[in-house]
Amino acid sequence: MKNKHLRMLNPRLDSTFKAIFTQNSEESHKALKSFLSAMIEEDVTDVTVKQNEPANQFDGEKGIRYDINCVLADGTTAQVEMQGYDKKCEYAKRAEYYAARLASSSPHVGDDWNELPRSYQISVLNFTYDKGNFNPLHHYTMTDISDGSRLAEILNVIFLELTKLPKIEDAADISALPAAIKWGTFLKEADNPVSQDLIDSITESEEGIMNAEVVLAALSDDRWRWIEQGRIDGDRRDIADGLRRSKEEGMNEAKIANARNFLAMNILTHEQIAKGVGLPIEKIEELAAELAKEVTLQEV
Repeated sequence: MKNKHLRMLNPRLDSTFKAIFTQNSEESHKALKSFLSAMIEEDVTDVTVKQNEPANQFDGEKGIRYDINCVLADGTTAQVEMQGYDKKCEYAKRAEYYAARLASSSPHVGDDWNELPRSYQISVLNFTYDKGNFNPLHHYTMTDISDGSRLAEILNVIFLELTKLPKIEDAADISALPAAIKWGTFLKEADNPVSQDLIDSITESEEGIMNAEVVLAALSDDRWRWIEQGRIDGDRRDIADGLRRSKEEGMNEAKIANARNFLAMNILTHEQIAKGVGLPIEKIEELAAELAKEVTLQEV
């Protein structure tokens, strides 16, 4: 019987996500192989985690950070990352750039282009990227825009959008799910006590995810990770609150500007202006008094 944890760390936090797959343990190694197999839809038998950041190729080049940089047994390279919240980046451009850099950092193979390894840039997104497509899993390669034929499939970009995962009503349906959807569901629900029965069914159906749960449980025993998670959550709330306040302040400034314009035109009552711009009548009276003072000073 599995040793249950009442509380699990949030695996959608990028540092925890990375830790699940990079521990020096058999469970962590098996979890990484299982995850990669699910994402690229090929059996990954061996994988090595490499240096996180490839060296810049020239002075002043923009540095990039890889969360988990892997090399498979056949030379295939893969970069895996978790995007826990929408940073309003150009994710399509960013992903293509990362995939190209990943391919260019592979060992040179001389003139034998048949041996050029494939590269996968894999992003798990805890937000909706493509609002016009309900599919949670996207695999992009270079294709002909006229007929859709693929090129060499050297560069591959994969997005897994957690917000689009199907709702699982019955645990019996889990066995029929693609492995990538099982992994996505685990990452989305592992820290939710209400979803424990669902997680149990998923881990029982997928050994690699069971290993990931073992690693996550061990990480959850580290109180410093909880402190770090609380700090990051607090920072994100502050950022979100700051954006909300900034938006509200901007809207309020626009309302005030509109109200002052209407007052200067002197064609509407204060009550009509208040209703039209969405400000309290008291604020309109205050603005009217300020405007009257300004006019008096100009006349003097």
